[in-house]
Amino acid sequence: MAKQPQDDLFEGGTMSFGEHLEELRICLFRSLFGVIIGCLIGLYAAEYVVVFFQGPLERALKSHYLARAIEQVKDDFDGNPPVEFQETIIKDELIPEKVSVEPAQIASVMGLSFPDYLKDSRISSSTFVPADFKEAGSELAVAKLLAEQKASKTDSPARRLWQMMSAEQQAAITKLAEVRTSFTPAERQQLIMVLNELLAQKELHDSAEFAALAGASHEATSALREAVKKEENPETTRRLNKFLVAGALADHVRSPRVNLVTFYNWKPVKVRFQVLNAQEAFMIYLKAALLTGVVISSPWIFFQIWNFVATGLYPHEKNQVFLYLPISMLLFFAGASLAFGFVFEPVLNFLFQFNQGLNAEFDPRIGEWLSFVLILPLGFGISFQLPLVMLFVNRLGLVSVDVYMKQWRMAILIIFVVAMVLTPADPISMMLMAVPLCGLYVLGIGMCIWMPQSRSPFTTAYEPSA
Repeated sequence: MAKQPQDDLFEGGTMSFGEHLEELRICLFRSLFGVIIGCLIGLYAAEYVVVFFQGPLERALKSHYLARAIEQVKDDFDGNPPVEFQETIIKDELIPEKVSVEPAQIASVMGLSFPDYLKDSRISSSTFVPADFKEAGSELAVAKLLAEQKASKTDSPARRLWQMMSAEQQAAITKLAEVRTSFTPAERQQLIMVLNELLAQKELHDSAEFAALAGASHEATSALREAVKKEENPETTRRLNKFLVAGALADHVRSPRVNLVTFYNWKPVKVRFQVLNAQEAFMIYLKAALLTGVVISSPWIFFQIWNFVATGLYPHEKNQVFLYLPISMLLFFAGASLAFGFVFEPVLNFLFQFNQGLNAEFDPRIGEWLSFVLILPLGFGISFQLPLVMLFVNRLGLVSVDVYMKQWRMAILIIFVVAMVLTPADPISMMLMAVPLCGLYVLGIGMCIWMPQSRSPFTTAYEPSA
């Protein structure tokens, strides 16, 4: 005898409309209670959650800073930086920062701090340095100008400088003037030493040739002359003489500047996130706590929803939920994991290339970043439901497997359009979403072919007895 279905599949489980509302209220209350418990746990774990979500951005920013440091070093060394610099940047993750200091000031401070050890280590701030020459070849021009004064009979500041030199200094200048090409560093330093020795001589600014000379700055020269008259100070004398000599050699020597020495200060890479107002950090903390609480309590929330919905489902419909829900969750978490583990850093590295090309600084806001972190994995997780959507449409009889296989070109076009909408405006993230979706499209066709079709208990006509 054929087995007949029950007259009423919900026998013993019927509920009135009011009882349905009461059951819904209980389920919602229990879900809300679970969310509250989850949020309390999230308040404790929120800080760790924020640090976890900062990880991809922090790693991408660190790579960006290191790459930019290497490019800056290449510019400093005309495209051929020392290997030690590159190894220190890459392996030790240290960034060189160019710092300019005044040696005379450092020597003065050190001498005051350690007088017993550094009392004789005085460096004058009023000296000529290689940077004081205006352009390449200016050193040779100065040497020739001074050497020509040997045969000159006309009084001039340059001739006065020549006369104040010792025989040894004159011989050195004469030899330097015979150089046909640009100076070597040693020859340049020899010329600078001669000029700096002249700066210490008081008779230079007292001479008639320099008496009427205003120097590089008339006001500064006048003030220094008054200071020298009031008190003889070696440093003031050197400073006044430097103004006068720079004025006499103005065609080849720049006006007096602070003598600076540039060196590299190495510091570790530090990634800092910004907030624009005082309450933003607190709101981020609460948002992270709420997000953590919802994730922690989501199994409990789903269980309550299932208790409410399952009472109205037929047995074969429950079996379909038990079969396809785990697949849906697996696909969602696969998409979200792909976004968080493999998409963030390539996307950020691609975007940072434009910052580096435009020489623009990037100061990330943690609030904007958290929104980006939440949206991108969500888009990947939803898009990875493609095989189930294809299977659902096929089982409804709307699209056959043959149509899926024949229209694969159109499907790929639609996939790329959807990937363009669900991802930021960069080609990297679009490709990282579209390529897996093309594979999932093939998986969807396979599921339509090989997944078993559910059998409804109502395929045969049957009227229950009255």
